Amino acid sequence: MEHPAPRTLAEIVTDGTIACADADAAFTALIGRPGGIEFNRDGDRMEVRAARHGAPDVSTAGTVVAEIRDGRWTWRSPRAADAAARFGIPQLSGTRPATDDLLTAARTLHGCAPGLLAPMPDGTTAVVCLDPPQPMGDTRTALITATGIPIAGEDLPRALSGFAAIRGLDVRVDGPVWLFSDGAAIRVEDGRLRDIAGGLDIDPVRADALLPSIESQMYLDATFPGATAIADPVQGLITLETPTGPRMQARGVVLATVTGDTWCWGWADRNISAAPGTADCHRIRDFGRREGIPVFVSPTLPLSLARELDLVSAAKPVLGRWFHTTTQLTADTWAIVVFSDRGLVLPAPTVPVVGAVIDTIRGTDLGGIDAHRAVTAYARHRGLGILPDPGSREYMQLRTQDGTVTVHFSPDGRVMNTTVG
Repeated sequence: MEHPAPRTLAEIVTDGTIACADADAAFTALIGRPGGIEFNRDGDRMEVRAARHGAPDVSTAGTVVAEIRDGRWTWRSPRAADAAARFGIPQLSGTRPATDDLLTAARTLHGCAPGLLAPMPDGTTAVVCLDPPQPMGDTRTALITATGIPIAGEDLPRALSGFAAIRGLDVRVDGPVWLFSDGAAIRVEDGRLRDIAGGLDIDPVRADALLPSIESQMYLDATFPGATAIADPVQGLITLETPTGPRMQARGVVLATVTGDTWCWGWADRNISAAPGTADCHRIRDFGRREGIPVFVSPTLPLSLARELDLVSAAKPVLGRWFHTTTQLTADTWAIVVFSDRGLVLPAPTVPVVGAVIDTIRGTDLGGIDAHRAVTAYARHRGLGILPDPGSREYMQLRTQDGTVTVHFSPDGRVMNTTVG
């Protein structure tokens, strides 16, 4: 795929979005939380030294590509001047109001290296693009990092092809799949990164979690009918109370908050992300980074997508907590809390219970979930025996302590019904 030349400042910004995010993540990992950064300027060159706690200082250098004074950005970069003339983009020359887009554009034009703002004694701020080589992730790591930054759906194809061009990679598009010449591959759906090859896809994770989550909620609703919940994110506690009196307090994690039509992971919500009771939620992001699952790494998502993928259930096996409830945090924000408790344990599975749980998905289009996998995962989760498979995907037999449940599948792979014996 040939990457088209940029026509606007916005397109230059888009071209460098992924590579710049990767450079930032790699540079941050290198220096950690620095004790301070020192700058020593000599003309258009800048020496940079970052002091690290308990480790040797990091010394590097860069080029001053622009200066900012009183909110005005003045270019000092020959590369920017050349790009302004070559592509007809006036914002790449002269003096302009300082914006984040100008910083990203400068970095794009200078190899997407980390960009630093260095305060100078004369009151100006020097914009420094560090020299190569700087730390960077491999293609897969960079793409995973990119899922944590907002990229408009119509800009994603350009961001991907721009990233490939910057990295010197060929890229081929086969339907929703983008194949990079170094072996990395991603799947794009509805203008979003859906899966990144090299780990688990989201759909098998959803399949494995589906029925255990359904059964857990059935049991919770039966044990605490009509319960209301109060969450304490600081202490990591959830309190359930029913209209008739039964009450329970359990350890819980704020999985996500919902404000309007936006889902925000608990690890990303600035109001609660640092609270002790939300600490475990960071495991969701770490799991998503390791497995290449973009929806676990993106801080916010449309609520409609979170519901479509049933992210509440999908996250439960990662946290090892299978019960959830919703509670109001503020006037306009709700919290989804997942929890577990020693006093809230599923009883041994029986034929009626297993049949009832599986029947909840009877005839349902599971939206990418393999029903056979979902039933198999449920059987393993509950310790059910799976009778020898005759080689047909038409049915599956599950053995409980009091009998056998046979799950029948339709030709298109849905659960058709269950029978006993």
